[in-house]
Amino acid sequence: MPTATKERNGEPEIHTFGTPETMAAGDATPPTAQPLVLNDAYYELTGVNLRCLVKHLELVPENKLQTATTLCSEVDYVGVTKWHQRVTFYQSFDPGATYATLNAAYQAWVTSAQPAQFKARPHSSQVASATNPVISGLVIPMPFELLIGDAGVLSEVAIDWNMTAPPTVDLGSVAATGATAGVPGYFTPLGCVTPANLAALTAGVTASPAANWTAGQYVITADHIGANWNGTAWVAGVHP
Repeated sequence: MPTATKERNGEPEIHTFGTPETMAAGDATPPTAQPLVLNDAYYELTGVNLRCLVKHLELVPENKLQTATTLCSEVDYVGVTKWHQRVTFYQSFDPGATYATLNAAYQAWVTSAQPAQFKARPHSSQVASATNPVISGLVIPMPFELLIGDAGVLSEVAIDWNMTAPPTVDLGSVAATGATAGVPGYFTPLGCVTPANLAALTAGVTASPAANWTAGQYVITADHIGANWNGTAWVAGVHP
């Protein structure tokens, strides 16, 4: 069991998470739980694994209340809720790294209004499950910082991109039923488990559009080989 130590009245006090505690009559039983530490988290954007370049990650709602002020009271009413993906990356201009991924996502939005799919889970070393959910969704890419930092320190890039809808939380039980073309494309429903390989795509994954995909379009399967739709069947790699 994990433990935490703190000072109390000058003496060390040790608390073990998940151990029984003294309870009064009528108290609810506490869960056996461990606090999450993001030292093994997974994060990808448009199918690119950027976890080793992520410093800070937030998938959070912005709850906008509407306040009605009258002569007798001030009352808050529920307004619009917007979801944000806020990520701080370490900048890298290496192929397939921070700049290349963010720029490709932004250019896809500018040229064809294609949102960018993101995916995250608490533990990269574990598959999706009830205790390791996959959190995913679509964000609207916006212009981003290129160079920020002091001399001699790491350069960082922070983005705050709005989601098109609330994120999906998958506990490891949602199978992919569709694949939408893009550069790269994404699987649906959002939050589904990524098909393992080309063979898995033939087991009930429907291509969208159903016509022959255009040059450069593909989806990324779990084996990172990827595949595209030629109008009649799934084939490996990027569409020629």
